[in-house]
Amino acid sequence: MRQKSMAPTSVAEQVVRDIRRQTRKHYSAEEKIRIVLSGRRGEDSIAELCRREGIAESLYYSWSKEFLEAGKKRLSGDTARQASTGEVKDLRREVRDLKEVVADLTLENRPLKKKHDRGWGRRGMRYPASEKLEIIRLVEASHLPLRRTLDRLGIPATTFYRWYARYRAEGEGGLADRTSAPGRVWNRIPDEVRQQLIELALEAPDLSPRELAVKFTDTRGYFVSEASVYRLLKAHNLITSPAFVVIKAADEFRDKTTRPNQMWQTDFTYLKVIGWGWFYLSTILDDYSRYIVAWKLCTTMRAQDVTDTLTLALEASGCDQVEITHKPRLLSDNGSSYIAGDLAEWLDDKGMDHVRGAPNHPQTQGKIERWHQTLKNRSLLENYFLPGDLEAKILGFVDHYNHRRYHESIGNLTPADVYYDRGSAILERRAKIKKQTIQHRRLCHQSQAA
Repeated sequence: MRQKSMAPTSVAEQVVRDIRRQTRKHYSAEEKIRIVLSGRRGEDSIAELCRREGIAESLYYSWSKEFLEAGKKRLSGDTARQASTGEVKDLRREVRDLKEVVADLTLENRPLKKKHDRGWGRRGMRYPASEKLEIIRLVEASHLPLRRTLDRLGIPATTFYRWYARYRAEGEGGLADRTSAPGRVWNRIPDEVRQQLIELALEAPDLSPRELAVKFTDTRGYFVSEASVYRLLKAHNLITSPAFVVIKAADEFRDKTTRPNQMWQTDFTYLKVIGWGWFYLSTILDDYSRYIVAWKLCTTMRAQDVTDTLTLALEASGCDQVEITHKPRLLSDNGSSYIAGDLAEWLDDKGMDHVRGAPNHPQTQGKIERWHQTLKNRSLLENYFLPGDLEAKILGFVDHYNHRRYHESIGNLTPADVYYDRGSAILERRAKIKKQTIQHRRLCHQSQAA
C-alpha cells in the first residue's frame, strides 16, 4: 500500500516545534519562585506576566501549585528538600574520598586473598606466567612501598626483580618458565633419516612402530628405537588404530621349550567361504620359535586330518628322514579329533608323545590361539568365494608370518630366524649397528657444537 504524503502545513509545524524544543529556556528554582511570587502579588495579570516571561499560562499554574504544595509540606514538619549546589559538591567529594579508600583497601586485601587461595609465598612454589604478570601489576599499582607489598605477597625481592627485568626486556612471553633441557640433543635422529622413516612407513602402512624400527635397522643399517619411531609417526599423524581387537594372552606355558622341534602345538580354526560353507584350518606351530611348520585346509576335523597335517610337518622339518632320539611332542586340546584312538596309534607308530591341555583352559595352547587371531585379523578383512582364494591367502600370510613378520616375544626376530638358528647372528649385527649409530650421532653433535 502506498503511503500518503505529509501535508506542507504539518511539516512546517513540526519544524517550528523542533526549533522551540531546542531553543527552550531552562529556569532555575530561584527564577521559578520569582515568577510565581510576581503573579501572587497581582501587580500584573497572569496573561501579561506569562507573555513578558515567555512561558505558557499552564506552566505558570503548574509552578504555582508546586510552590504551594512545598510550602504546605514545610509547615507540616516535612524538612525534605532539594540539596543546594554546595551540598552536592561536598557529597561528591566525600564519595570520591570513600572510593579512594575502598580502592586502597581492595588493593591491599586482594593480594592477601590471592596469597591465601593460591598459596603465594610458599617456599619453592612455581608461578605461571599469568600470575607473575598479576603480581607485577599489583606491585606497580600499590600505594605501599615495594618492599612492604612484596612482604605481604610473600615474594622475595630478588625473584621479583628478576621477573620484572625479563618482563621489561621480553614482555609477557619472558615470564614463562624456561625449561632446563638443552637446546640441542646429541642423540637426535638426523632429518634425512627421519624422512626415510616416513617414506618406509608410507610404503608399509601395516607395520607397527616396533616392526618399522626393526625393519629399518635391518635394511638400512641404521639403528632407531621403537619409541623414536612412534614419536615421529605420531607427529605426522601416521599412527592409526588397528582394524581388529587385540586380546592380551592370560598366561604362559609353565615348562618352556629350549630348542626348535621340541614341542609342536596344533589346533583347528574356522574359516568361511561364501557359498561353500565352513572350512577348517589345521596348523602345526613350533612352540619355541612360533614357526608355522605345516598347515592344511580341511573340510572336516577328523583324526585323519590331524595325521595328514602332522605328516606334512614331519616332512617339512626333516624329522621323518633322519634318526632322531627325541621327536617333537604334540600339544593339543581335548577335541574329538585329538582324543581319537586312531591318532594315538599313529603317534605311537611315529614315536611321538602327546600332551593335552586341561579342559576349559585355552591358555595352554596360547601361542597357536594367538596365531589364529593374527591370521584372522588379516584374512577376515576380505570375503572369499572360492576355496582356492582362501588357500592362496593363507599361503601368502604364512610366508609373511614366518619370514618377514618380526615377533616381539622372540626378540623382534622372525620365526624362521629362530627356527633355523639365525637369531644370534642377527642380534649381534643389530647391536653393532646400534653402537655405530650412537657413535656417529655423538660425533655429529660434537662437530656442530665446535
